[in-house]
Amino acid sequence: MKRKIHSVLLLVLTTILAVCAAGCSGGTKAADVDVTKVMSALLEKAPIEGSIQLTEDDMLNFYGIEGDKMEAFAADLAADGITAKEIVLVKAKDEDSAKDVETKLQNRLEARRNEFNNYLPDQYAIVEKSEVKRDGVYVRLIISPQQEELVELYNSYFSA
Repeated sequence: MKRKIHSVLLLVLTTILAVCAAGCSGGTKAADVDVTKVMSALLEKAPIEGSIQLTEDDMLNFYGIEGDKMEAFAADLAADGITAKEIVLVKAKDEDSAKDVETKLQNRLEARRNEFNNYLPDQYAIVEKSEVKRDGVYVRLIISPQQEELVELYNSYFSA
């Protein structure tokens, strides 16, 4: 009889623990964010004059990011190549793809820093304040004179 009660209590506690663990696991998942909607908001706040909207082929050519790594993306940059304005937003397929995208965008940022360093000090100052940031499967690179405002706007889509 004692054994039966002990087994039932153990089963009840195990069930409660499993339900609690299942409920807690979903709390850290990032919201589903539409990167094209976010891009529109960012460009409304800080337009990039004479910009190029990048295609999937451009993502491979400019950043080395393969299409199969991305679920969605939006990317705009100054067409003249000498203006430090570039916004890249990627929703990667999974965590591993997001890490790969983060590395490739970081490489791009370093390349832009090197390009501007000795030739365009005012543009270099803009690039120097920029960063690549990953939030789950979302990765962003924002290079803009309005860096702080754009990052704040971007982050607002994840805190809702």
